[in-house]
Parts: sequence; structure tokens; C-alpha cells
Amino acid sequence: MGDNYRDYSKRTPHVDRSVHPDAAHESGGNTRGVDGEKNWQDMSSGDLKRAAEDQHDRPLGTFVGEEGVKEREGDEYLGGSTAFGGAWAEREQAVNADSGDIGRAAQAAPPAQSRPQPTTFAAPAAEPSFRYEPEKQAPRDFFSKPSDLGYDANDRSFVHELPRPPYPTLTFYRRCMLAGFQLGSFIGTTLAFFLIVGVAVVSAGIKKVNPFHKSPPRARVDKEFEARVSGERFSARAAYYAEYWGYKCEDVDIETEDGFILRLHHLTSPKHEKPGYPVILQHGILSNSVTFMVNEERSLAFWLLEQGYDVYVSNIRTNFGMPHRTYSNSDPRYYAWGVKEIAMYDLPAIVDYPAYIGHSQGCGTMYIALSRGVRPDLGNKLACFISLAPAVYAGPALRKFPFSLMRKFAKSRKVWNLVFGVREFIPIISILQRYLPAWLFGHFANVVFQFVFGFHDHNWLKRQIPKFFRSVAVANSAELLLYMGVLSVENCAFDTTTTEPWFPPSMPPLAIFYGTLDTLVLGKPLIERIRSHEPHVRLVKAVALENYEHQDPLWAHTAHKECYPGILEVLVATQNGYPARA
Repeated sequence: MGDNYRDYSKRTPHVDRSVHPDAAHESGGNTRGVDGEKNWQDMSSGDLKRAAEDQHDRPLGTFVGEEGVKEREGDEYLGGSTAFGGAWAEREQAVNADSGDIGRAAQAAPPAQSRPQPTTFAAPAAEPSFRYEPEKQAPRDFFSKPSDLGYDANDRSFVHELPRPPYPTLTFYRRCMLAGFQLGSFIGTTLAFFLIVGVAVVSAGIKKVNPFHKSPPRARVDKEFEARVSGERFSARAAYYAEYWGYKCEDVDIETEDGFILRLHHLTSPKHEKPGYPVILQHGILSNSVTFMVNEERSLAFWLLEQGYDVYVSNIRTNFGMPHRTYSNSDPRYYAWGVKEIAMYDLPAIVDYPAYIGHSQGCGTMYIALSRGVRPDLGNKLACFISLAPAVYAGPALRKFPFSLMRKFAKSRKVWNLVFGVREFIPIISILQRYLPAWLFGHFANVVFQFVFGFHDHNWLKRQIPKFFRSVAVANSAELLLYMGVLSVENCAFDTTTTEPWFPPSMPPLAIFYGTLDTLVLGKPLIERIRSHEPHVRLVKAVALENYEHQDPLWAHTAHKECYPGILEVLVATQNGYPARA
């Protein structure tokens, strides 16, 4: 694994104080937020770089490394005090015995045969050290007062607001002006894009020939699995991948309150006659639902099907060209939405007592939705919230070129709209994806994304790279990408200057999985914030994935061993505290 790999498998099992409610706050670097001298919203690029290094050198949560998976047991990996805090559960049971608080009471684990068991790639998950008691659950009558359900309907929000200007009636003159501005934006962003491509190619070439450049060590692979030819095409359709691996895919269209039609893929396995517990998978920015299905049979969506779950893979608005009830795709109002609209309208349209697993922006939007003053009622409709590489705290990659330019543009909405237009963000990307051969676009996009986002492909199989980028770099609105610009400016999706909790008591049980090499967004500061300032958040699992980067929880060829078993344990431990699917 190289000199940079640190083997945690031989460490003495320890109690993980990062998720313990009584733990002392022992953070490193300048990540202290309201507790320290420097606030996240004032941090420089150097501060963010040191925070990313601290995340790698001193990660919080259960450590999961490639070799340690086979050797680590009990407290050190699945279950035990590091994962669910048995001592915490016993103490909280005494305190909350009569409160009806969800997720606080301990009880004996149910028989093993009553739980879905891993069948393909993992050994059966260890017993959780506590489970949720349905008898202790508060009534979930949605005609009750909001205060009875753990939130205030008129509460203030701590999300950074982006006031949207009103869109006037499109007269002929305004349509002509809009077309002119869009044409200018298209030409300008296309030229800038190819400039970035040139810089990325030159940078990649220099790294190849530079004998002093050190890349993360490549993870060891199964030679036979790496060399095999699966027969898959480089498709952009979810149904193709599902049917290829023997599953059924049904498209479900849902309309949001503001008129957008969302496309969900309902995946089922012929191995299981009865539908299992529902799980929703939500993708990240510049991506779509297919990103959960391109890692062959080791894809997270298919792995969950093998465990007996009922899997729904969702999309945000306008993905796959889905329409609006009123606006055509030439109307700027079709693209006039961002993360707040996804949180306010898209997520409420798709959740109804499932477990929710989000990646990147798919986590960020749910954190926003569950926060005070947005849609905290959603917390009463989720069994649990599992966040993979959560996009809440910005990493140092968002301060480098070209995000350093986007950061300047994001300070003024007028400048942003003038540069990127009011429709699709850099449309030349989707044009190239549509017309270039998949293998060519995939390798070309890999070079560009490594330069722009600071990714590496050391945990990916080379032959899968063209397929990965069939589900990435999809068309998104320029308004949505403004979120990345604002995240670069503020360094956090929420106001970090306040000591008030961001989340209400209705927040569902939470699990966080993050890569120690992720420089796009940082997971460790979020864990520290929850530990020190969020008394209503029940952080049931925190996992630091050793040598993992932003996309690796989904695309790493070892994810089925290092990441998915922890996800399974959270699902097993939380699903019995909520209503079963009818």
C-alpha cells in the first residue's frame, strides 16, 4: 500500500469519543468554529488546507482501511461502543425512559433470522449494541401540533439565503435580450471550459513525468476481477444496468408542489418475493441516479437489493429532461432553482418513512431540509439519514482554480447570471457527453475532474472510468451551481457564527461516512459541530474511510467491503423503530 498507508487493524480497540455525547472537544487545526478564535466563514485557503490535512492525519469516527476490514472485529469496526455506544444507550435509557424519544432506548437485539443478511460480498453484520424500541416511539400523527413532533413551524433558518429576483413576463423584446445574453454566456463559458481542459491536460502530463510527484497509493485489486470483461455497455440508462444484472427497474414519476416532475427508479430483485424495507438513494451535484449503478454488481443500489431492501434511486428536477407542469425547457424559470428548492419541494415529494442515503449534495440538501426553519417535519418521516461525503463544510479544493474565479462571481448574482446565464450550467459539457464516444469522453472527463475537483482514481478500476462518467457531468441549472460558489465563499452551508443548534429534535438518527482524503468537502468538522452544538442530533455512527476520496464511497472497488457493511448495520438498527411498509 505504500508509505502513506496507515494500518489501523492492529490498534487496540478503543471507545470512539467523537460520537460520545459527553466527550471533551479535542479538535485539531482551525476547525473549532464558534468555539475557537477563527470562524469557518473567515477561514483562508491555507486554513482549509490544514483542516483537510488534519482530517486525514487525525480522523474522527471508526477507522476503516483496506487491510483492516478482514482483521478488525467488535468495537473496532462493526457494532460495539464505537459504532452505537452501548454505554451511552444504557445511560440514555434511564434518562429518557418516559420521554418517548426515538433512538435513545436500548433493548435486546432481535433474532438474526428476522434481519436481512448480507449474501454476496460481506460477512453478516455484527449485532448492534442497541436498537430502537417501537414502544418508546412518540406518536407520529401529522395532525398533531408541530411542537409535539419536535419542531417549530415558524422557526428561524440558519441556511445561507440566496434571495431570487422576480422573473418578469417574457415579452418579445425580453426574449431577444435573453437569447443574446445566453449566446454570449455560451461562447464565453465554452472558451473558458476549453482553456481549463488545456490546463488540466498539461497539468496531468507534468505530474506523469515529474519524478517527485506523489499520488495516493493504488489500492490492491483482485487481478481476475480487474481483467475480466463484464460485457456491460457504456450506457446512460438506469434500466439497462439493472436489467443487465438481473433486477427489475420501474420508472416512477412524481410531481412536486411547485410543478416539477421527478423521475425515480424503483429497483426490485426476483430473489425476494416480498418487498423489503424501503431505502432512497439520492445523488450528488452534476450527477444523476445512474451513479449508484455503474460499479457493476458491487454498486450500492444492487448490493442493497441483495440484502433484501426495497430500493428507490431518485433524481433532482430536470434530470433526464423531465418536464415542468407549466414551463418549457426554454423558459428561464425552468432552471430557476437551487438547493433550497430541492430541500423544500423535491425531498418532501419522495420520502415517506424510508431510510435515506445521500451522497455529496444529496446529503447537503437533506441537511438543509431537516434544519430549523426549512422542512424539519421531514425528520418525522425518515427512519434514518445516512450521509456519504456530506457537502456541508467546504474543503480546500473549492479555493483552487477554477473555483477561485467562481467564488468571485458568486458574490454577486448579477455577475453570476451574466457569466453563466440563467439556464443550463456550461452547456458545452452535456453536448460533448452526448456526441463524443463514451470511452473518449470518460477518460477526457476524468482528467478534467481530477484537475478541477482534486480527485484521484487510485481506488477505481481503470476499465470502469468511461462508464462512471456517463452519470457525471450531467446538465444542471446555473442556479444550482451557485450553491458551490456560495459554499466556497462561506465555507459552510449553514451559519457557523451562531451557537444555536441548526437542527430540531425531529432530526432522525444520523450516520456519517467520509473519506480521509476528500478535499472537496470535509466530514470531520461536521462531526465536531454535531458533537459540540447539536444536542438534538443522534449520531449513531461516524466512519472515517481510510484513503477514500469524494466519489470513492460509491465507486471504489473495495467499497462493498469497507463502506457498505457499515451502511447495512445502520439500516438494520434503525428500521424497526418506524412503521413497516404497507
